[in-house]
Amino acid sequence: MSTLAPEQTAAATQPGDDLTHTVCDCSPDIALCGTDVTNEPWADGSEEATCVVCRDLEDQGCPKCSR
Repeated sequence: MSTLAPEQTAAATQPGDDLTHTVCDCSPDIALCGTDVTNEPWADGSEEATCVVCRDLEDQGCPKCSR
């Protein structure tokens, strides 16, 4: 099962680079796209992922646990 991940803010290098990622429950610190989202604030769950890689991978399941 996938969960909406934190919105990445600390790693943004330019205004407008903030993305919302998707993570799996088995590894909540790494987004499906591979981005480290450790210590990033969590989205409230009403948002869709804005990371296009995470959005493409959401329907394929987690590569670690296959959920």
